[in-house]
Amino acid sequence: MALCCVAGLSASGKYSLPYNAQWQDAILKAVGSFPERGGYYTGGKPNAVFSKTTMQGLHDAYRMGPGDARPDFDPMQAQPSFCSSATYAVLIKALLLWDVKGVIKREAWVNMKPYVGIKDQLNPDGIGQDDGVGFWGRANANGPGLGVLVAELKAGVNFTAYRGAMSERNKEWPGEVYMSDSLWCAQDVWQMARPGDLMKIFWNRNDSRGKDSGAIIGCNDDKTADQEAGHSVIFMGCEGDTVTYWSSNGPGKNPETLGYSMGRCHKTAIQRVVFTRIVHPENFNNARKMGPTSVNSYLYDLNGRKHSTTAEMKKQLKIKK
Repeated sequence: MALCCVAGLSASGKYSLPYNAQWQDAILKAVGSFPERGGYYTGGKPNAVFSKTTMQGLHDAYRMGPGDARPDFDPMQAQPSFCSSATYAVLIKALLLWDVKGVIKREAWVNMKPYVGIKDQLNPDGIGQDDGVGFWGRANANGPGLGVLVAELKAGVNFTAYRGAMSERNKEWPGEVYMSDSLWCAQDVWQMARPGDLMKIFWNRNDSRGKDSGAIIGCNDDKTADQEAGHSVIFMGCEGDTVTYWSSNGPGKNPETLGYSMGRCHKTAIQRVVFTRIVHPENFNNARKMGPTSVNSYLYDLNGRKHSTTAEMKKQLKIKK
């Protein structure tokens, strides 16, 4: 395992994070194996535009029989898509590319399968997985789903930055400051990130829509409250203050022309960000203990029950500062 540290100068001094070059290469190769576009769809039923749903596409792509030691994953079948299905699919494909020695055992692969309510030999009851339930339910969750999943499996590290709330009602503590554009763009987190890191974007909607949703982690049941507006992506790099990422990008007026693609935004379009770097892909074998019905209550609650504070999120991500 090619494990080293990425070190350099940041605005506040020295920083150092572990870095697994072999893994980063695998995840970037996985991104390259996916088709262009393929459609963006979050609906629960086929329609005139899409003959199958994203969930059906994931089920078809993850091919594993009762006697198989590991699955085959066909990106061409994983169409249409949405953002968290894209990052989950790339993660699975990257693990298959990386694990040439069979470190990850069958029991883990069975649990990493997307249980999406479709009956088959591995899912005879046709169970589905809500946010926070099982491996797929964690990867698909609101908030920092993939970051929490990686932390649970002890497979990597998380790092985060938050611009602050603009509205008084969303400030978490007295005196919380909404950073200036220049200060936010100079945050260390942008220098620490590397292509191939998983990235959860919390969109800044203050200027475009007058909503402080980028300050919010998760969704609660208060219809008058701001709710999370997020995007699950693979970070591909920064050029100046422009962030490049890969995901299934949408929605739009012509969803059949959207889907797997590169996206770009200015750093100021982001109000909060969580980066997740996998450094111990071998620890995805720990998924053998993460059964299809196991629940992460933190992520489960972010799906329409409660919001999270920044401190609660950092605890789940195992970020100490």
